[in-house]
Amino acid sequence: MSLSFAEESGTDSSSSHPESRGLPAERALVVAARAGDEQAFGVIVTRYHARILNLALRMVGSFDDAHDVAQETFIRAHAGLSRFRDGAAVFTWIYRIAVNNCINFLRKRNLRSFICLDFCGELADDSEALISGADPGGELEAAEIRDRVDRALARLPARQRLVFVLRQFDGLTHPQIAEVLGCSDGAVRASYFHAVRKLQGALCDLR
Repeated sequence: MSLSFAEESGTDSSSSHPESRGLPAERALVVAARAGDEQAFGVIVTRYHARILNLALRMVGSFDDAHDVAQETFIRAHAGLSRFRDGAAVFTWIYRIAVNNCINFLRKRNLRSFICLDFCGELADDSEALISGADPGGELEAAEIRDRVDRALARLPARQRLVFVLRQFDGLTHPQIAEVLGCSDGAVRASYFHAVRKLQGALCDLR
């Protein structure tokens, strides 16, 4: 079995991300919501709820806690509509609030590192992007692979795991992650590089 993680060395283009398209329309929703149009804000919630919930689940490990984090994200987003910068991307604004909520949640629980995850079955599909050349003989069951990947991810340092999740599972580019986290593109690339190297080392017997 061959384990393969994407390691991009080229220049990321923010236009490759789905949310890069239709930005004026999304910003118009924020403007309408800011003016009191609750239906417009409901569209934003509908558009991003599933992705924010999945991000929170990967970060906090419990569906109930992830639901609370996602709910708090949109409550804070609604309360902060007046602070939305007109030139900003809506997805970056929402993700930044979600990331901060996840970090605050983990700090309140006094965790030094992220806890083990339960991807609720979806990692079976995501693993296809991470694991290539699967053994046709099926020497390792899918459940065992999921468990190994879960535990390897859980051992990553906080920032590296966050960058890896945003890049590999949510499809954000390095510049987009940098904008979400408020750090440099180089810092994101370094975190992703180290995360990939550590995961490859932890899962080397699957290669």
